Amino acid sequence: MMDVSIVIVNWNVKEYLKKCISSVYRETKGLTYEIFMVDNASVDGSVEMVRELFPEVKVIANEKNLGFSRANNQALEKCAGEYVLFLNPDTELKDNSIEKLLKFIKAGPKVAIAAPKLIYEDGRLQLLCRNFPSPLTDLSEALFLDYLFPKSEFFNHYFMGFWPHDSTREVCQPAGACLLVRMDVLKKIGFYDERFFMYYDDVDLCYRIKKAGWKIFLVHDILVVHHGSKSSVQAPTESVDWGMESKVKYLRKHYGRAGLVMIGFNLVLRTVLVYGFYNQLHYITGRPRNIKVVREVVRVLWKAYIKYYLKRKK
Repeated sequence: MMDVSIVIVNWNVKEYLKKCISSVYRETKGLTYEIFMVDNASVDGSVEMVRELFPEVKVIANEKNLGFSRANNQALEKCAGEYVLFLNPDTELKDNSIEKLLKFIKAGPKVAIAAPKLIYEDGRLQLLCRNFPSPLTDLSEALFLDYLFPKSEFFNHYFMGFWPHDSTREVCQPAGACLLVRMDVLKKIGFYDERFFMYYDDVDLCYRIKKAGWKIFLVHDILVVHHGSKSSVQAPTESVDWGMESKVKYLRKHYGRAGLVMIGFNLVLRTVLVYGFYNQLHYITGRPRNIKVVREVVRVLWKAYIKYYLKRKK
């Protein structure tokens, strides 16, 4: 068995994908690995580029966009590694980061996932680590308490605004852009849930791993460049819809019917607050300046909630 299987799911980001795979070959030493590139029907020549420049990469070329979860599972069914590195195509590895993550995960008892700290190309930090979402964190968001109290461990519990990512610690949900995971754990708890087309798939995976008694760590002194959202920006409307619908699915899956009712209650509160207070405040004072964005979030949340609720009724 080789050390690591690297799985990259790509959709129309050829140039970033090229940088990503190049960084794997350049920065990975001291271990055996294979690379899978699963392409979700790109039209930018991604598949042709990989086959020409990186013939060792194992390419799975889908004829249509099957979503992030299904694409990852396609590769997982073929992986031979003792560990799996889920890697976004808009990332670049640094300083032999895979080997460092591998050493960390092997040294820690019951550690199932090790993730690096993500930075932008210019070195700025990305605060993307999260706690698990819940009806309570959704209520804080609905009432904008996370925004009003960004450093509060209670009101901003989900976004972890109280922690500046300056230490290695056990976490719930590191950003899914770069995750090293034990394959034996994946086989026990199951691969990605394909009901999540995009977004919250990694959250669900981390939740199931933690629920099974394993630990997840962010290792703050291992750095990976993450350019960020290079696929989703190509379909901004669809990406927002996928994200909101996946959020509803996640909370329904892990909190049951009571969770679905609570989300609806939170949506009513958010709607009243936005249209009954913030909307009027904007017309009087000009603030919040991004009132159109605030209203759009409410609209998309209702759309996702009603769509999912109607599906459950059928």
